[in-house]
Amino acid sequence: MLVCWIFLLIVAHIASASRIIGGQFATPGQFPYQVSLQLKGRHHCGGSLISENFIVTAAHCTMGQSPSLMRVVVGATDLGTGEGQNVGISQFIIHPQYNPQNQDYDMSLIKLAQAVSLGSATVDKIELASADSNFAADTLATISGYGAINGNLQLPNRLKFAQVQLWSRDYCNPQNIPGVTDRMICAGHPSGQVSSCQGDSGGPLVVENKLFGVVSWGFGCGAEGKPAMYTYVGALRSWIKENSGV
Repeated sequence: MLVCWIFLLIVAHIASASRIIGGQFATPGQFPYQVSLQLKGRHHCGGSLISENFIVTAAHCTMGQSPSLMRVVVGATDLGTGEGQNVGISQFIIHPQYNPQNQDYDMSLIKLAQAVSLGSATVDKIELASADSNFAADTLATISGYGAINGNLQLPNRLKFAQVQLWSRDYCNPQNIPGVTDRMICAGHPSGQVSSCQGDSGGPLVVENKLFGVVSWGFGCGAEGKPAMYTYVGALRSWIKENSGV
């Protein structure tokens, strides 16, 4: 699902926005922190609500964009029905070390124009992983998003989710995957049949109910033997705190 995604299309050798390949359709309220970042009324990227005022997404989702042309939809599972709250954006805060060439530090904060009400059945924040968070290889993580559901980039407008495995640093290093840095983590399914894809970029990778990663880039939607890359929240935890108070 998610790993197929955004990044492979944004950069020829790296891939970008994504959608979930494989997996299942979400039910209302199952992922109350999931948002759709919309550009001129159409789904553009995913994101995660971390407070009533802030969303975490990928830097490549907001780079070069104007907040006035984008809005956020919260509390929806089907974008085609008009459900959920449509909220304006006041500011993009892109990580100052973001490198669009290799997607290092691929993280952005979105400050909402108005606070959203949290704690309902369909809208709530997600807790962030701590700066020292780490998990063993093969730990299961959950990805979710409105991105493409196949290599043909079909977008059904419905929220999907899937489980993927975290990959070890023994494999996910610059020798095996050129461009990988300490701000990235790898996750996916060895078969490549469960992954993020176009439109999933900026969306959540969740472990133990905490935001552990942000969909960043990959090698296509569901490439066999290839993981997807996620911005490691723990590595940028202090920056998030400094700029959002969360």
